[in-house]
Amino acid sequence: MNSQHIPFLVDVESLRRKAADRGFDLPTVIWDDVCSSTNDELASLVRGQSQLREHPTDRTRRIAASDGIDLAEVPAQFSVYGTDHQNAGHGRLGRTWTVPPRRSLTFSILLEPGAVFDSWGWIPLIAGEAVRSAIAEAGVPAVLKWPNDVLTEDGKKLCGILARVEPAPSGPRIVLGMGINTRLQSDDLPRESASSIAIETDTDGSEVAHEDLLISILSTLIPAYRELVEYDDDDFSRSAAGAKVRANMVTLGTRVRVERPDGSNLYGRATGLDSGGDLIIDNDISVSAGDVHHLRPAAESADEAEPAVSNEPTVTNTEVEGHR
Repeated sequence: MNSQHIPFLVDVESLRRKAADRGFDLPTVIWDDVCSSTNDELASLVRGQSQLREHPTDRTRRIAASDGIDLAEVPAQFSVYGTDHQNAGHGRLGRTWTVPPRRSLTFSILLEPGAVFDSWGWIPLIAGEAVRSAIAEAGVPAVLKWPNDVLTEDGKKLCGILARVEPAPSGPRIVLGMGINTRLQSDDLPRESASSIAIETDTDGSEVAHEDLLISILSTLIPAYRELVEYDDDDFSRSAAGAKVRANMVTLGTRVRVERPDGSNLYGRATGLDSGGDLIIDNDISVSAGDVHHLRPAAESADEAEPAVSNEPTVTNTEVEGHR
């Protein structure tokens, strides 16, 4: 059956109405039946390399926009780009990320954070908390893993997040993407360490309403993001949104191995988050980029002897790290 005869998993007009009912505006919502990467597609619009007036010939697309929106212009803040099937998604550190059609909630949202550069590290964290909260509403208790993952309580991955910075004449924009395992069944999983809402609720997945899940995420994310922008130079870790992130982050208090971008490893206990959202190891070293591996208690005695490979006070990265 041609995809244009299959209802999209998210109705763009309905999503905008539900957002308005909850007190926020989604200026433009774009939904494709298939695309390579929602982050790539939205970033292309930000860079002016494509525009929504163009009608793609390789996919079916729906667009809903506020009155007065010029589809030839760069989308405004809180514009959403989603798809029923992302077939060339990006993971962190150059990895690929794909799932079967219509079995995940995959979307990107555009943010204009302005001058809060030092706090950008919090953006994947508050996005993770928004996803965690929505997944919990769907009946699956979940936790956060620094900096960009949402896991089941027994550590299986449900969602990854990727945030990328796009320069613009009026100031940098952030394309924030999320991929949530919704209707995947066991045979669909890319690895044993992953799971889905359908698996965790023991259903065939048809009961997972993507539109309801998305509006729940946005209803938490957008107010938290506005709180982040309003904090400006203050310590966002002390905010209400920051407190929710800390309360639900299983990484904190756990012994970890941090695999740094240069390939080196750092061992220690994750003891907190600093004002920029960086992970604090042993109350001493701040890490802003890297893959975090939670060490199991049975392995702690062996890993306890592993020294930190560096005493650098901060590890930095020019990108906002994530995975989607």
